[in-house]
Amino acid sequence: MLHWLGAGKAAGAYAQPGDGVTLVAGGRPAVTLVIPDSPKDSVHYAAVELGWHIEKATGFQPAMATESEVTSASLGKAHIFLGDTRFARKAGIDSGALEPESCAIRTVGRHLCIAGHDTSGSPLDEDTSAGTLFGAYELLDRYFAVRWLWPGELGTFVPRAESVVVPLQDHVVTPRFMQRHVRSAAGLKAKDHPELGFTAAAAEEYMNAQATFLRRNRMGRRIPAKYGHAFVDWWRQYGAEHPEWFQLVNGRRGPSRLGARFSMCISNPGLREEIVAQWREHGGDTPGHLPTFVNAVENDVPGQCECDACKALDGPEPPDYRKFIPPKSKIASKPFVSDRYARSWQAIQQIAAKYNSNSVVVGYAYMNYFAAPTSGIKLGPNVMIGFCPSSWFYPRSGDEQDWMKAQWRGWAETEARLFMRTNYFLDGYCMPHIFSSQFADEFQSAANNGMIGTDFDSLTGHWATQGPNLYLLLRLQIHPDMPAGSLLSEYYSAFGPAAADVRKYFDFWEAYTSGGRARLRDTFEALGASRWRSWAKAAHAIYPEESFAPAEALLDKAASSAAADQQASRRVQFLQLGLQHAKLCSLVAAKLTLGDPESSYERGKVELQALLEFRRAHERTWVSNMNHCAWVESTSWALPGAAVQLQAPDPE
Repeated sequence: MLHWLGAGKAAGAYAQPGDGVTLVAGGRPAVTLVIPDSPKDSVHYAAVELGWHIEKATGFQPAMATESEVTSASLGKAHIFLGDTRFARKAGIDSGALEPESCAIRTVGRHLCIAGHDTSGSPLDEDTSAGTLFGAYELLDRYFAVRWLWPGELGTFVPRAESVVVPLQDHVVTPRFMQRHVRSAAGLKAKDHPELGFTAAAAEEYMNAQATFLRRNRMGRRIPAKYGHAFVDWWRQYGAEHPEWFQLVNGRRGPSRLGARFSMCISNPGLREEIVAQWREHGGDTPGHLPTFVNAVENDVPGQCECDACKALDGPEPPDYRKFIPPKSKIASKPFVSDRYARSWQAIQQIAAKYNSNSVVVGYAYMNYFAAPTSGIKLGPNVMIGFCPSSWFYPRSGDEQDWMKAQWRGWAETEARLFMRTNYFLDGYCMPHIFSSQFADEFQSAANNGMIGTDFDSLTGHWATQGPNLYLLLRLQIHPDMPAGSLLSEYYSAFGPAAADVRKYFDFWEAYTSGGRARLRDTFEALGASRWRSWAKAAHAIYPEESFAPAEALLDKAASSAAADQQASRRVQFLQLGLQHAKLCSLVAAKLTLGDPESSYERGKVELQALLEFRRAHERTWVSNMNHCAWVESTSWALPGAAVQLQAPDPE
């Protein structure tokens, strides 16, 4: 039996006098923050974070102390005891008995204990169990209504607090999903054109701010899951000795040519044994409370083996399968092979279980095996599958959306553990490509059908143009049961008197995105290239210059509404800068699209210069992740071989 998905044990009952713990009274902090004399780094950081946010809410920094500095006389006033303090232990809180990432939150008289499962390591490292820190964020989320919209101070919405009272309580808080992860795309930068991205100093600041932001949104994981495309180097290592481990295509084993990608002969008994043998070599068969993961994730290529043994494992193709596969996708001509992979993961797990009953085999539902198997196979919880659909990105028709959700449910019926491992957020470049409603619908359907974790590829970080998408991406991982409309209301409320106008602005772009479904597909099919890598070639076709005018008018209205509220006004300006940046990128794309015979660097250098000057002037606003932009653009635009020299002074 697996013991790695538990949400922690409820704390025992504790007699509570009074009406709760007063944290803020009369607009001033009424509490002292207390940490152990020798705290874990994440506990000390929790106190710093609480203090910073309370100061933002009140204008005053709360008092802080180590536990040895707290006197009996001072206990007549309210304290928040953070971490494994003597006070918390005396109150019956055993931090060591909590599950990873869990935190006990307990009122004790006039005091509040926030004591979690805390391990050594950086508080910003997602592998550090920071239960106390997560408890602090829970407090700020629930009782101070703090909302983290995007990295940095401007993106941190802290309402003014005149009075905050935490009611009597005694419970344990644990993030629902065992892993909450969004891969960072901030490190992607065009090697040959670094001038397109952040300057080095700005990139470092951005990465630090983003790491802080992700932790505030409680990204992390409870188990050390290791997986990824497992066999990338195997032909070089084992092809000569064991060609039978590799795909058979047109009568030939292995890649079709030197350097070509290849899939595995996943039915081969020797391959399965070798996968388990390598897992054992890395200590996977060592018994323990937590699972050990057998990586059986296929390479980043369709399953192509044509041998009789692999084909014998296949189930019948679903009757509507071809209807929902893009006709020019890399899997359009490939067979449906989900059942062969499901059966092979099951067989690998049965081998691994001989050595460790807590072994978990990891695979991806991907390429031509992302649709649910049709043979009725039951895999059980010792198989974990990352759902990575190779079909239509957003926006989708209603039928497409329903079919995609049905594939998740079909995998859930195998009784395997499922995590969402989609590439949806690579899409859209820096354009106002809004699909928040469909994403929330799919996410919540998965959450209600067995989802245990997430691993999204990727956080491209275009905060000022794709805010609703990104807010839901992070917020739903902590509050998967909250209606998407309620979560978006949180986001819009940060714009104060302009909230309604900003909602109309993003509603406009969501309607534009949804209404342009055919245009999107036709454009990228004509390009004949990967959609998310080719956006800078297509930006002007999907978002032509004239499409921006209605949105600019809506933001002008929002700016007028927010004029008397300094913070709201600055946030609207943030959106305006993001839209201006997107428009500049569209104008450059119209003149520099690689492969367009009418495009050339000479033809578009004026527009490019304007874009680069904008980026140097505004890179520290973080309206967009300039490094991600640079990576997409360097593969899409007709740029000179040497770095473009800016005429504007470098702010460095």
